[in-house]
Amino acid sequence: MMLAVTALVWTPALLFALGFGLAHLTGCRVDEGSAHPCLVAGIDIGGLLYTLLMMGWLVILALPFMLLTGLIWLGIGLRALASTWLS
Repeated sequence: MMLAVTALVWTPALLFALGFGLAHLTGCRVDEGSAHPCLVAGIDIGGLLYTLLMMGWLVILALPFMLLTGLIWLGIGLRALASTWLS
């Protein structure tokens, strides 16, 4: 259950990072105003890049939940580490 919630909460950030990385690698111009043409192997991925980078706005809304899931996983990891050290 916790893994599913974490995946759901972190999806916008991962999609934003994917879009940013693709835009950087392809040298395409992307901004929040509109989609710009970006040809890669004869396919225009400008709309896709625009959509992926607009996920950044959802990251702003998801930040508190991302922080919460990060803290919960940190607690789970520390608890597992402590249990192996103490046993």
